Amino acid sequence: MRYFHRQVLDWALSEKILQGRMSFIAGPRQVGKTTAVRRFLQEEGQSQLYYNWDIQTVKKRYAANPTFFIEDVPPEVSNAWVALDEIHKYPKWKNILKGYYDEWRHKIRFIVTGSARLDLFRKSGDSLVGRYFLFRMLPLGIREVIRAKSSRSETWSPDQEIHSIPSAYSEAGEALESLLRLTGYPEPFSVGRQDFCTRWRDNYVSLVLQEDLRDLTRITQIRKLETLLYLLPERVGAPLSLNALRQPLESAHGSIRLWLDALKVVYMVFSITPWTSRLSRSVLKEEKFYFWDWGMVSAQGPRFENFVAVQLQRAVSSWNERGKGHFRLHYVRTKDGQEVDFAVADQKNVLLLVEVKEQDSSLSRTLSLFQD
Repeated sequence: MRYFHRQVLDWALSEKILQGRMSFIAGPRQVGKTTAVRRFLQEEGQSQLYYNWDIQTVKKRYAANPTFFIEDVPPEVSNAWVALDEIHKYPKWKNILKGYYDEWRHKIRFIVTGSARLDLFRKSGDSLVGRYFLFRMLPLGIREVIRAKSSRSETWSPDQEIHSIPSAYSEAGEALESLLRLTGYPEPFSVGRQDFCTRWRDNYVSLVLQEDLRDLTRITQIRKLETLLYLLPERVGAPLSLNALRQPLESAHGSIRLWLDALKVVYMVFSITPWTSRLSRSVLKEEKFYFWDWGMVSAQGPRFENFVAVQLQRAVSSWNERGKGHFRLHYVRTKDGQEVDFAVADQKNVLLLVEVKEQDSSLSRTLSLFQD
């Protein structure tokens, strides 16, 4: 599989940002967390300091010696990185991490990786408060794809950048086309074939619904939740009416809301809310839902909008994680139907309006209207 430098590691493993804290890296299954962290350790000459707690050998070493990883740290290395993958599946993992951090924080820098479980379980209890920052690794972006194809040296200069603008546009266009056609998950994107991507997606959905959802929720009506999942693609890009789903699902409003929240937890979908501050006649409640894997959406226009939604969420997450502010992604819509697809806002103001069009290059009238 092609190696992708995941941009989130540029700040998730930055001591300037961490200031001695542990780095928690969460995100969807198979988005590349393990591969990226192992590659980072390899580049640091510390590949032996990766430990997957799903593997029996690691559990046996822990039972024999709870601080077993110290044995593997080269004596000449100070501030070594130790990666603990899937440790959140181990009983009392928070207490284990608390003990590791409190005893070894001046000598060891800890990386903790996991998917939905890590993101959810960290919210229960506060034994680790002040000891970590959470970062999210999300599906691939255009720059990561270009960088994977590029052989540019580390001494890239501004003069070279200016002369490369035409080729950069070409590279970005090729990357965009490939991402839209396939997905943002590294394995199917690397294979690059639609048939493989389809089979991968079927297996991925089955795995998430049959394992993650059953482990993390008390939901028993998996069949209906799966039906909901396949009703959502045709509703991408529009405010989702839960009442409109009650009849096809033969379920109550509360159950549908519960299922949607569960799909968010396991990184199948995410939602954005309407921007309501200082906007008269704005829609107040209805969310828009998008897939982290935009390949779930077959219609070309909605898939493009879904892709842009993921890229904007990547940007917002990166700004927040780097301490640039408190940003959120919204959409703007009034009760009389005036709408802009996306609005990036801080706590008080909309900073950026984005209207997504696949073909039409004319400026949307509503952009000017809402800017004013």
